[in-house]
Amino acid sequence: AEPGNLLGLNKQKYSGLSHKKAADVHVTINGKKENIIMTATSQRGASKRGGKNFFADTGVSKGGKTVKTLARLIRFRPDLASEATAKYNKVKRSLKKRKVAAKSRRAGK
Repeated sequence: AEPGNLLGLNKQKYSGLSHKKAADVHVTINGKKENIIMTATSQRGASKRGGKNFFADTGVSKGGKTVKTLARLIRFRPDLASEATAKYNKVKRSLKKRKVAAKSRRAGK
């Protein structure tokens, strides 16, 4: 899907190219580090017209129950509040590593 498309659906509401206030939550990988990034349409004058600065990326923290950056996204697009929160939780859950269960050496004896 195009950048800024929150759910990857072909609808005006979610589209990052046709909606004036596009928003998205996704993961970027920088070496071994995985970051959750919020992408929204830039609010600065020259960047609004297009070009490489059309979308502004902001890092979102992985911890805590409330996330200030996500709250900013919800203020930016209140109609996408539930979808943005669900996608953030889904992305955050996907980054968790599974714990390896320690096998007992004596179990087979």
